[in-house]
Amino acid sequence: ISAPQPYEYGYALKDEYGNTQHKKESSDGHGKVEGSYGFTDEHGLYRSVQYVADKEGFRASIKTNEPGTENQNPADVHLDSEQSNH
Repeated sequence: ISAPQPYEYGYALKDEYGNTQHKKESSDGHGKVEGSYGFTDEHGLYRSVQYVADKEGFRASIKTNEPGTENQNPADVHLDSEQSNH
């Protein structure tokens, strides 16, 4: 088995309806992975996730305006919802 290697990749897409998706991720080759991904739909609903995975575990921060969501912080995930302000 070979040693982990650093890497980086990403993409951004927009469809004919105006929906967008994106993802970006990188690794330092020593066990730390950082990235982000998300979407915005044609009506302006969005979710944006930033994450880190390393020797400390997995942690994520999510920003969204999706209906039915509210601010919370379960299991090393920080959820910041604009819907909590309504």
